[in-house]
Amino acid sequence: MLILLRQSNPRVDEISQNSIMWGVNNPSKGRTLKIQSLWHYPIKSLLGETQNKLDLNERGVVGDRHFAIADNQGKFGSGKNTRRFRRIDNLLSLHAVSEDGIVSIGFPDGDVVDISSEKINHQLTEFLGQPVTVVPERNIPHFDDGSVHLLLSSEMAKLQSLVPRAQINERRFRPNITLDVPQHITDGDLIGRILTIGGVQLEVTHKTERCRMVTIAQDDLKFEPEILRPIARDFDVKFGVYAKVVQSGSIAVGQKVIVS
Repeated sequence: MLILLRQSNPRVDEISQNSIMWGVNNPSKGRTLKIQSLWHYPIKSLLGETQNKLDLNERGVVGDRHFAIADNQGKFGSGKNTRRFRRIDNLLSLHAVSEDGIVSIGFPDGDVVDISSEKINHQLTEFLGQPVTVVPERNIPHFDDGSVHLLLSSEMAKLQSLVPRAQINERRFRPNITLDVPQHITDGDLIGRILTIGGVQLEVTHKTERCRMVTIAQDDLKFEPEILRPIARDFDVKFGVYAKVVQSGSIAVGQKVIVS
């Protein structure tokens, strides 16, 4: 009796494994990956705005965190203290909006002030209770870490199951891109992968380390310190991933995402 043994081909095996993981030709594994939502933050650490389309270049999302609020020592306002950043409370009570290239700040009382206005620094200083100024990005990016931040719907669902009474909302995590993915996909599955979205390519580099900022109240989301506990316990304090832009271009909500 003649038995034919298939010789293993590492490249073919890799493609096969990838196809199984990402649901290619395997409907039972889930739906196609696609962009669920897009976000843009004109001023670092302020509330951002949802977008239907984003432009990306080698820096990251065009205009994202291009401005920051600096204290009298030149440190940028944030939810934490580091060498570059200074914790400034109530930043998430302010909205940063952009329209036709003009960036403005919305205050809780409904006042919206163009950041080029002579009164903006005085108004911010009074609201935040310390001397501050709005500053543009210069030699060093305002990013905490990576330039493009992504969340997965699957990881959001898992976190919600761990704290069912909490308001788990993407706004707490300040992503640029939220991906609608099959439930079996995790953040770790994306590390080192290339995401192709139309003509844009992103290389996923590492996971996003979290701090108290995900618990802070903003808009209709209340202060919920219990959210950080399962992130520390079950996600090793990391939730979401960072990516760098390999190929520039534009992306839009609803676009399919190819993983390689």
